[in-house]
Amino acid sequence: MVGLVQILFFLTPIAVGYAFFRDKLAMPDLDLSTLSFDPGTMIVGALLLLGGFTIFTGVLVAIGAVMPTAKDAGTVVGPLMALIFVPFYAMTLSVSDPRAPIVQIFTYFPLSAPVTAMLRNGFGTLSPVEATIVIAELFIIGILILRLAVHLFRYGSIQYSSKLSIAGTFRKRSTPARN
Repeated sequence: MVGLVQILFFLTPIAVGYAFFRDKLAMPDLDLSTLSFDPGTMIVGALLLLGGFTIFTGVLVAIGAVMPTAKDAGTVVGPLMALIFVPFYAMTLSVSDPRAPIVQIFTYFPLSAPVTAMLRNGFGTLSPVEATIVIAELFIIGILILRLAVHLFRYGSIQYSSKLSIAGTFRKRSTPARN
């Protein structure tokens, strides 16, 4: 819901500007007749978006469970969020040579896969087999990360005054002492 509010927050001024101030801003007319609606491509794009959202939500929940403060979490979240934008640097290569090794790495690496695969899907260079593999990978890894995040949150909220030891959360609990 927060994401939808952010989208509306950023799109509202654009819509208002286009509706009321198009003549003053010399904005061109928007011709939607040239758009083509391909349901297959749109469904693949939506599934890639949901899979990517699942992965990043799980990663952020896991980081929040492990780190006691926002300052501590920021040192980890920053580089992870940069992975969202890395595929844009190879966007021209994604269009011109989708078989390039770096494009293939970005397509299948879980944190860069959503954006790379959506770009390739939009430009028509993502095959149905690749789309199926990436979508399955995103949902499987996303669900596993969410499960890990929930597990970490159970133990991280107990000792929220210091960083959580990930190894310590998976040790077997010792049996209670006998009287």
